[in-house]
Amino acid sequence: MKKILLLPFCLSKEEQDAIERMAAESGYAVVVARSTARALAEVRRHAGRGTREPVRIVGVVCDGRAKKVWAGLVLLKLRQWGKKALGLPTRRIELARAGIVGGTKTVFGRRDCRIGFNAADREGLQRALAGDDTFMIL
Repeated sequence: MKKILLLPFCLSKEEQDAIERMAAESGYAVVVARSTARALAEVRRHAGRGTREPVRIVGVVCDGRAKKVWAGLVLLKLRQWGKKALGLPTRRIELARAGIVGGTKTVFGRRDCRIGFNAADREGLQRALAGDDTFMIL
């Protein structure tokens, strides 16, 4: 199983380094999401095209960004269902989420963000990296 950890750009440098070390111990490839399009391209690159090997993606997101990510996941799930309906091969995708402490409190995600000072919820991240707290399997 390929394992990918998506980190937001708003974490402090020290926090990113500590999380990257923790993820490397669990065998995760780390992708820092500077933009959504770049993050998806990096995930595709790490997952590999044309393989059926399952992928586990752990995302570190704040509450405001999680609403946007949820909409993208619904589209991904619809795509998987469509491929199955057409008889095309699909791979299993497991998704887990860890929150940000001190992140945004707004509906759309940016106004109250403290870029460079945010920290990930360590307990939630450790559970997600260990394979617990999977919230969606595609």
